[in-house]
Amino acid sequence: MVLNLDRLMKDIITESQEIDLESFIPILKEHVWLTNPFMRQFIVGWITVLDSVPEIDLVLHLPEFLGGLFSMLCDTTREIRQQADAALSEFLREIQHRGLQEPSKVTAILVEQTSAEETLARRTSIKWMSEI
Repeated sequence: MVLNLDRLMKDIITESQEIDLESFIPILKEHVWLTNPFMRQFIVGWITVLDSVPEIDLVLHLPEFLGGLFSMLCDTTREIRQQADAALSEFLREIQHRGLQEPSKVTAILVEQTSAEETLARRTSIKWMSEI
């Protein structure tokens, strides 16, 4: 039932003409750091869905939740690591295509991630730095 409600909400939001990102981003910023696997899966799913909507430019807000996405690369659940990696790969493609407005904020997050315990997080942050 919860998954059906989640899908329904995503459908409503993505088809809506108005999405209040200024209210949503602070909530996302707070919740992206949660360690509960179900919440992480929920959050990365919302990030992915919102990023797929052409009218929504999540790259503008990337510094607000990028560190949390990188932290998901260290999750013990393989599915969460894969979802976070896929979302990060998509953001990197978008950045390569059109650039960043605040590269110093993103770079600071990437530098921090180079000392992460998990190899995937370190490798991904180095890849990002070399490609942006």
